[in-house]
Amino acid sequence: MLRMAILSVVAAAVLLAPDLARAESAQDLAWCKGNGSPTLERQIGGCTVLIDAKSGEARSRALNYFRRAGAYLRQQDYDRAISDFGDGLALDAGNAAGYYGRAIAYEAKKDSERAIADYDAAIALDPRNVRALSNRAALYADMRAYERALEDNNRVIELRPDQASGYVARGLTYARRGDFEYALRDFDKAVALDAKSAIALFNRGRVHFSKGEIGRAIADYCAAIDIGPKHASAFESRGFAYLSQGQIDRAIADYDTAVELDGKRATALYGRGTAKLKKGDASGADDIAAAKKIKPDIASVFDQSGVK
Repeated sequence: MLRMAILSVVAAAVLLAPDLARAESAQDLAWCKGNGSPTLERQIGGCTVLIDAKSGEARSRALNYFRRAGAYLRQQDYDRAISDFGDGLALDAGNAAGYYGRAIAYEAKKDSERAIADYDAAIALDPRNVRALSNRAALYADMRAYERALEDNNRVIELRPDQASGYVARGLTYARRGDFEYALRDFDKAVALDAKSAIALFNRGRVHFSKGEIGRAIADYCAAIDIGPKHASAFESRGFAYLSQGQIDRAIADYDTAVELDGKRATALYGRGTAKLKKGDASGADDIAAAKKIKPDIASVFDQSGVK
């Protein structure tokens, strides 16, 4: 009787095994897809089970690699992300999102050449891929290949003429090239499309400052700060503008906030130190020393600006 009971249990387990396997597979797939808000570790685990099973069509298997790569990206594990994107693309070479994702990983690793090559591939497969065009434009601008950057900026605006972000990006390219009037035109357009675009207001303020229009710069910085969120760069820039006007107390207040938001910001520390010394506060020397420890050539930034 005992033997018969054991055999019955074993038989039941065998019959249930396919259903259990299907249930586990369904759960792994849900986690791999990110359904149910799994942790990154659980998402990676679910994708790994599916990848190791090596079942399904090539495109489905590629998606498992891409999803795991995306989780690795969010973990900032860029080498594993690149590897998974590569394995996924080996199964589905026509997947623009795969090239785009790998480009982001390469960009995070400061490998601009490989990032651009993958953005090229993504755009070739999907010419209307605004994110890939925008990211490639930014990389070209970093490389001072401004004409190429502007080509991509223009294409983004053609595709999304009512989006402020495209004009902000092109305005930044113009500003970096020193074409301040064109930059202002684009930032004005961005603000017209989105009056709450803090990034457009902030960068328009920077252009006004570069042109010596300090009052306009401060007005734009104030508007950007009021909109938020709080960024050290906005308070630092306004502080620098106040310092250039001799408004020492306001400059120190803004530098204080910038340093609270980013204690390793050398330019804010140096600016605050300069403002304190102008006020006769000897502790300014400590700020300047701290700034030079972070960035030894920090004084050149202020020397070039004319603010002493």
